Amino acid sequence: MRTRGFKLATIAVALVVFLLAGTGYAKQVLRVGTDPTYEPFENKDDKGNFYGFDIDLMRMIGEELGMEVHFQSVSWDGIIPGLQNGNYDCLISAMTITKERQAMINFSDPYFRAGQLILVRRSNTTIKSAKDLAGKTIAVQNGTTADLEVSKIKGTRVKRFGTNPEAILELKNGGADAAVMDDFVARRAAQRNPDLKLVSDEPFTAEYYGIGVRKGNDKLLEMINKALATLKKNGKLDALYDRYFGRDK
Repeated sequence: MRTRGFKLATIAVALVVFLLAGTGYAKQVLRVGTDPTYEPFENKDDKGNFYGFDIDLMRMIGEELGMEVHFQSVSWDGIIPGLQNGNYDCLISAMTITKERQAMINFSDPYFRAGQLILVRRSNTTIKSAKDLAGKTIAVQNGTTADLEVSKIKGTRVKRFGTNPEAILELKNGGADAAVMDDFVARRAAQRNPDLKLVSDEPFTAEYYGIGVRKGNDKLLEMINKALATLKKNGKLDALYDRYFGRDK
């Protein structure tokens, strides 16, 4: 009788687990850190809802993995330390893969190609290319590849800000001669600010975004790469590109 009771109890537990899985309660949560100040890749609306290309991509990856995605707002300068400390499982934040960052965290396969563009006030006629930034005051988001690239140009005075919108505001207010940022972000800023314009529509760098994963978490990295490969193969990633960027990407 004890053996039969044990078997019945085991079957009952298995049935409960199955039913819970069917209702979504057994879904594992994937915690994702992001700096939601970089439209059109990541942002938050007035109600605190996350939206943007990276946000949608991460949700698609979650679907492929059968995981529920929970986003966490993180300031840009703390996003890599937060990942290293285990505050979240991975990060996505239009982050370019660089050797310096690869020394601190691992990256997924690239999912997006980007580059730097120069934004100036519409009245500006002196800055026509990156070489014209020498001797000028440039606004950037601190610690971004825009910051790194502009800092290489001799004679520039770099003003660093915690968020990209702050860098754009500094340019609009006349506190900087130009602002430098990723191409699609710069294009969106030019569209929304009639008093600003792009110096050129051709980026002066070539960069690739990746999803950051803590070193040692090889299993998650493998899972994310597999999901990305599936999304590329089945056309869902291309469809996401088209929805956000048309045929420009």
